Amino acid sequence: HGWNEQGPWGKRPATIYTKDHGGRSWEVLVPLRDTVDDYAESVAESVAVLAAVEDRSQLEVFHDLVGVGSDVIRVCSANGVRKGFPALRQSADMLDDAYNLLASAARAVEKPQAAYRGKMSADVVEYLDNVWPLPGYHESFALTLHSPVPAEIGMQRDLGDDFYSPFSRRATYRLAEALQHTNTAIADAIATQSLDPFEDAVSHGVSANLCDSVSELAKKGRGTKIDLVWAGIRPANTPDSHFLFSENSVDVLAEAAKFLRHSEPSFDEQVTAQVVQLERGPSEFDGRAVILAVRDDRLIRIRVEFDQSVYSTVIQAFEEQKHISLDGDIHTSGNGLELRNPRHVCLIG
Repeated sequence: HGWNEQGPWGKRPATIYTKDHGGRSWEVLVPLRDTVDDYAESVAESVAVLAAVEDRSQLEVFHDLVGVGSDVIRVCSANGVRKGFPALRQSADMLDDAYNLLASAARAVEKPQAAYRGKMSADVVEYLDNVWPLPGYHESFALTLHSPVPAEIGMQRDLGDDFYSPFSRRATYRLAEALQHTNTAIADAIATQSLDPFEDAVSHGVSANLCDSVSELAKKGRGTKIDLVWAGIRPANTPDSHFLFSENSVDVLAEAAKFLRHSEPSFDEQVTAQVVQLERGPSEFDGRAVILAVRDDRLIRIRVEFDQSVYSTVIQAFEEQKHISLDGDIHTSGNGLELRNPRHVCLIG
C-alpha cells in the first residue's frame, strides 16, 4: 500500500516499486514468476524492505503476503482480555470451535437450515481441508485462518463473484452474512424476550451449530472478535467485516442453539441406539418402541414405529440388550422426539 510502480526491471520478469518514507527512498523488486533462479532471494529482500518501512517483523510481513491469496478469518479475545499463550487444551478447543464455525457456514452455502447433523458433503469437506491456521506468532488468545480463493484474472462480467463465485468465497460470504444476522438476532431477542429472531435468520446462514461455535469462542475468550479480510487477489463486492460478541451474549447464543435444534427436523440421520421399551410385549409387538441414543452429547429417548420386516431384529435387540444401527428422519413430537421412516436397521455385535 502506498508504493509507486516504476515499470519492469529491464527484460527480467519483475516489476520495480518505490516509496519515500522516513526521509529516504525505498525500492522493492517484485518478481512476476516463481520459476526464475533468484526468486527466493528477491522475495526475501522485498520482505526485509517492507518490514523495515512498516516497522514490523519480517515474519508478520511474510504471513500478510501469503494471506493475499486467501480470505483471512481472525478470531481473538475481545478487547485483548485474555493475554498470554493459550495452553494446549485451550488451543485445541479454539481450533475445534473455529472448525465448527466455518463448517456451519460452508454447509449453509448448500442449504441453510436450523441445525446440521450427520455427514458433510464432499464440497464442504474439500473446503475445510484447504483452510489452514497460520503458524503461531500471536501473543494472545487468537487464531488466524487462511481460506484460499482462486485469483480473479480476466473474469467476464457475467461470470464474476456477483453471479457465481467459487465455493471457498461463497463460504466466507455466508460466514459474514450469518455473523451479521446473529448479532442482530441477539439484540432483537433481548428486546423482544423471544428467540424467534434466530429462527427468522436461518435463511441467512444462522444455525444451531454456528450459535454454539460463537458462544464457545465468546465464553472461552471472555468475548470474541471475528474479522474477515477478503483476499487481495480476488476483490470482494463487500467491505472487510468485523464482528464483536461480548461475554454477555454467551447465554443467549447457547439458548438459541438449543431452540434451533429443537425446532428443526433432522433428515437422513444415522443413529446408534439401544431399544429400551416395546409398546407391547414381544408376542404382541406392533412395531412401536422407544430407543435410547446419544444425540448432541446427551442420552435422548426417541419413539420409533418399525416396519414389520424388522420386528424380529428389534425384539432380539430388546431382549438381549444389544445396540442397533438405523437411519431415519427425526422430528419434534410434543415434548419429545420421534424417528420416522426407519431404514437400514441392523444389530450391532
